[in-house]
Amino acid sequence: MRTRERATTEQRPTRPRRRALRLAAWSLATVLALSCCLGGIVTWRHSYDMHEERVSIRHGGHVLHGALTTPEDGHERHGLVVYVHGDGAVDATHDGGYRPMWEANAEAGYASLSWDKPGVAGAPGDWLEQSMQDRAEEVAAAIAWARERPDIDGDRIGLWGPARRAGYCRRSPPKPR
Repeated sequence: MRTRERATTEQRPTRPRRRALRLAAWSLATVLALSCCLGGIVTWRHSYDMHEERVSIRHGGHVLHGALTTPEDGHERHGLVVYVHGDGAVDATHDGGYRPMWEANAEAGYASLSWDKPGVAGAPGDWLEQSMQDRAEEVAAAIAWARERPDIDGDRIGLWGPARRAGYCRRSPPKPR
């Protein structure tokens, strides 16, 4: 009979163990509730009230695959911010990282334009083989393409690009004589 009693008491968790399990369950529920609330806030804040469309820009025998976002504000024409990528293999949305900035542009009444670098996201070519002149010609082609669109105000086009490190831009002071 004693062996049976031991077996039933060993199967039941002890009081301290129950408390630990209950505390762990409440902690997990609290973390999940907070995560859902924070996720909801982020989603609510970044509602992306803009229209995003994939576009193709012809340029000197090449095609640039890009993304154009326009505000959903009811206006017919918008200024445009053209995103010029820095170094690296970057797609038109910079893996989604540009969307919050595009949203801010849309809130201010501006459209945004960006394109996949050659060889990225299925775009033809290889960005590693591009010269700075090639990249400048892409930007000029994108601006010319945008000016032809009826929803873009060709007099309000600006460029956005990554800032260079201060060491690259600074000139050496003149040597004393």
